[in-house]
This record gives sequence, structure tokens and C-alpha cells, in this order.
Amino acid sequence: MTQMTFARAINSGLRKSLENDPKVILMGEDIGTLGGVFRVTDGLQKDFGTHRVVDTPLAESAIMGTAVGLAYRGYRPVVEIQFDGFIYPAFDQIVSQVAKLHYRTQGAVKMPITIRVPFGGGIGSPEHHSESPEAYFTHTSGFAWSASPTRRMPTP
Repeated sequence: MTQMTFARAINSGLRKSLENDPKVILMGEDIGTLGGVFRVTDGLQKDFGTHRVVDTPLAESAIMGTAVGLAYRGYRPVVEIQFDGFIYPAFDQIVSQVAKLHYRTQGAVKMPITIRVPFGGGIGSPEHHSESPEAYFTHTSGFAWSASPTRRMPTP
């Protein structure tokens, strides 16, 4: 078994996804040239181009809104928000669109969006780098339905 760091394993998984599916697009702040937080996306923009690994502005709401639009059009966006404490501007799109659209439409609308967010309260970083607001999302209706490929929508 090959041993690798957690960051390298994510990079490897992202690389395989980009190789296997032309509809996969990575988007996030500093994920291209700089390789993202903890260098998880290092080398991917060089290998797959700026149209597949997109450096975005510091605008979490715009990143998630763009991901929702791409998902509507059949793409499979993988979004990186630099730290969990920065996710609040994107909160509305995540809980009102990503979590609900698949369920509300009884599966007609797919939201194949992956949201990657490092978290970790107590790591000693500045206030927006150490939060752990994931409980907000675990209490959001719709994520269990859209996140699990084995669960089925109830028959009306």
C-alpha cells in the first residue's frame, strides 16, 4: 500500500477526477498558481489548464453561485473555500440551492458539487481560520439526500 499525506491523497483524487471526466472543473481562491491551501491542488492547473483549474477572486458567494450554475449545465464543479470561517458569504447558496434543489425536484435537478473546506477549531490561527461551523450544514435538510448516491427519493 502506498503511503502519502492526506493532502497528496486529495490531490491524487482530484487529478484522477480531472483525467476521467472532462466535466470536472476545480474553482477556488489561489488553487492554480499557488496550489491552494496546504498545496492540495499543486500542479493541477499546469497539467489541466486555466479553464479546468480556475483561480477565483476572493468572493465565496460568487464561487458557489458559479458552481450552482455549472452544475445546472451538467458540469461537476469542485469548489475550494480556503477556510471554514470564510464560508458564511456562500451560506445561502449552499443551504438554499445546493442542499435543496435535488430534493425539491425529486431528483430532476442534480447538484453534483463537491465543496472542499479545511476546518479545525483550536489550531491557533487567526479568528477566521480556526472556526468549525460544519454543524450548521449537518442540520440542513437536503444534504443527506443529495450527498448519498445510494439513497433514493421517496415516491410521491
